[in-house]
Amino acid sequence: MEKNYRISHFNGPRETDELVIYINKPSTGTGVWGVEAVVENGIVSSVGGNDKKIPEGDFVISGHGKAALFIKNNITEGTKVRVDRENLVLYVNEDDDTRKFNFGRKIEEIKKRSEKSGINSDKLIEEIECAYSTGEYDKCKRLLEEAYYITSTTKKGEIRGIWHRPLERSAEEIDACVRRLGNAGFNLLLIETIYDGFSIGKRCSYMPLRKDLADNDFDMIDEYIKACRKYRIKIHAWVEDFFVGSEHLKTSDSCGSPVIDEHPEWAARKKDGTIYMHSEPGFIYLNAALPEVRGFLNDMYREMLDEYGFDGIQLDYIRYPVTTSVDESVGFDEYSVKAFFDSSGIDIRTVGSTDCMEWDKFVHWCAENVTIFVKMMYDLIREYKNNGRELVLSTAVFGDPEAAIKLKSQDWRLWCKKGWLDWIFPMAYLSDAGDVYKEVKYMVDNYRNVPNISGIAPMYNKLNVIESTKQVEACRDAGASGVAFFAAHNLTDEQIDKLKTGVFRE
Repeated sequence: MEKNYRISHFNGPRETDELVIYINKPSTGTGVWGVEAVVENGIVSSVGGNDKKIPEGDFVISGHGKAALFIKNNITEGTKVRVDRENLVLYVNEDDDTRKFNFGRKIEEIKKRSEKSGINSDKLIEEIECAYSTGEYDKCKRLLEEAYYITSTTKKGEIRGIWHRPLERSAEEIDACVRRLGNAGFNLLLIETIYDGFSIGKRCSYMPLRKDLADNDFDMIDEYIKACRKYRIKIHAWVEDFFVGSEHLKTSDSCGSPVIDEHPEWAARKKDGTIYMHSEPGFIYLNAALPEVRGFLNDMYREMLDEYGFDGIQLDYIRYPVTTSVDESVGFDEYSVKAFFDSSGIDIRTVGSTDCMEWDKFVHWCAENVTIFVKMMYDLIREYKNNGRELVLSTAVFGDPEAAIKLKSQDWRLWCKKGWLDWIFPMAYLSDAGDVYKEVKYMVDNYRNVPNISGIAPMYNKLNVIESTKQVEACRDAGASGVAFFAAHNLTDEQIDKLKTGVFRE
């Protein structure tokens, strides 16, 4: 069956949801946020990964977002491809010859997986080969997927986490939610406790209670902790630190953040004095440079740990807003301008480009402010540990360390080096298992002193169900101590069944 997809352009940057054809250059030069297929003599020779080498005289199909999903769902090794350059349309055709070629390779892969795992699947392989030899390719495809799950290995003792934004409306719904996650094989729940400047706990006095929870006759955190104890699941408070509101919450009485409403002097401000980040969807941030802001957050988390029996706390948005330009950066408030000038002798208001030594010093100064707070949290958690309470401190971080500093003033490499973190969760929210492997492997190889719980998002990215298994295996192969899925609301019953059949079997 022939399918088609519109080509955005030839060569050049690959933007959101675009499909780009790369020709007549050494490689595509793309980042990890997509999927590519190499074409040789009109036939796809490989699929997966980014920044692919371009065969001489041929081309690479490169997709992001919706285009990446088209590639993942419709293009395999052996797929026949043609390009209509005049009308900018890509045509792909997976005929019986293509499927026979591809399925033949997959059968050999299943045999190797069966041998490696020690799982006897001879009977199923015989059934697959019979369907293959008689041309029953739909049946062959179904059996190959079944065999892939069955030949997956499981790993005892690993962390299997999942992030969850709680929308349950009763204690019974909370119990059912946690029971379902436990049955799926998850042993760590990262419950979103602070988001948009609101809390889900009635005894968290530093942030107002989420408005839709005001009429509840129970405390949501208490019920989640109770359910997690019942089903033997660890529970960590997942908190957004410096991100405290959004422009979409703005009303005539509020800027969109209850904290900033009360303390407008705490807002992270851009050069024009505004607080809404266009590089992120209208987000509002606290100014990480202010000692009173860091003290406020530290006191809030102390109260949270005193009031609730969490097993750990995960710091998210432990950074500055994403930096796309000078005008879309923060740090131009009076306090920050003066503090940076006193530190460096540079007036940041006179710097007009992010591509200069002065801006680089500013970015690292911002990172130092975030690092001061991480050290405060390390000291806080150590205080509880010294008093006999077992607690885990972790952070969700941008996987590429150089980009983390340049774009977000987040120096997680230093936090690892200092030994301040118990676990680190790289957000490897990528579409290709090969790219997940590369990113996680880099972190594991270079920061072995901190267990790596790899954040993956195949369900959130709407990838095929089997991609979850492939990404879990990629994280394991890279040496991760566990995985964490984003997010629970994307977890389908089919997904649970496949995880329990394969990688989460025990």
